[in-house]
Amino acid sequence: MQRLLLRRLGLALLLIVAASALIFAIIAAAPGNVAALIAERAAGAGADGAMIARIEQELGLNDPLPIRYLTWLGNAAVGDFGVSLRTGKPIAEEFAARIPVTATLLAFGGTIAFFLSLAMGLAGAASNGGLVDRMLHAVALIGASTPNFFVAALLVIAFAVTLGWLPSFGATGAASWVLPALTIAVFPASVLSRVVRVNLQEAMARPFATTGFAKGLTRGHVLLREALPNIAVPFLTTFGAQFTLMTIGAIVVETVFALRGVGSFFIDAIRFRDFIGMQATLLLFVVFFVTANFMVDLICLLVDPRLRRGRN
Repeated sequence: MQRLLLRRLGLALLLIVAASALIFAIIAAAPGNVAALIAERAAGAGADGAMIARIEQELGLNDPLPIRYLTWLGNAAVGDFGVSLRTGKPIAEEFAARIPVTATLLAFGGTIAFFLSLAMGLAGAASNGGLVDRMLHAVALIGASTPNFFVAALLVIAFAVTLGWLPSFGATGAASWVLPALTIAVFPASVLSRVVRVNLQEAMARPFATTGFAKGLTRGHVLLREALPNIAVPFLTTFGAQFTLMTIGAIVVETVFALRGVGSFFIDAIRFRDFIGMQATLLLFVVFFVTANFMVDLICLLVDPRLRRGRN
């Protein structure tokens, strides 16, 4: 078990390093001169070639690309992501202020998606082709096909503008998180509900389900006691993938609901051509993706002993 975990950890670190190299190469190849941007915003029309050359020297932009990459990765490993070209503040300070906002949004949205998908999948499996099952199937298809910004617009119109029950922007209290969390949870909940429904249908055709019926258990009892534990691994694996993809939805949701999180910082960095900010944010996203999937894989190993035996 320990060797397996060390191997998985090594692969995760290798993936982070490979992705960071790709991010650095893409940002380095983007059109524009970072030194010229800094000089222009510092001196305006007074920026000249000498000033740009001095900034390039100070930032090490004249060094070979591999040296620049290793310097950037080494600084990022100790929490030094550089200074934002847009705000002039260290990006580490920006992340310290914005990560809690994004983490709160993902936590609420992930919790809603987790339990809502289980409820929809179980209800559909209990109905087993009935009216409820067909209705939930249609709802899941609509939810998985609707963009986040459209869901956000509908929720704002319904609950903020028409009914006036919930605020539509900012993080001013617990109520202000309801609409953003619902918006970001719709897509993963819809996808996960179909995963639960399909896997439960397959599990109900296995011998242990037949044995449960032979013992006199109802369909609901067999679903909860026998079938549901057997779909834990595919459900958790899909949930991990959808949870990490929620960061992409957070970029849209934070912008729509005026939340000052990492997603909105990334959008601002793109708009203002803040290459340093974009680079640091993409690296943060990669670290989150890899870490979340590593944790899900670890949970699956703990939940299902068959995986430990098979991999050992």
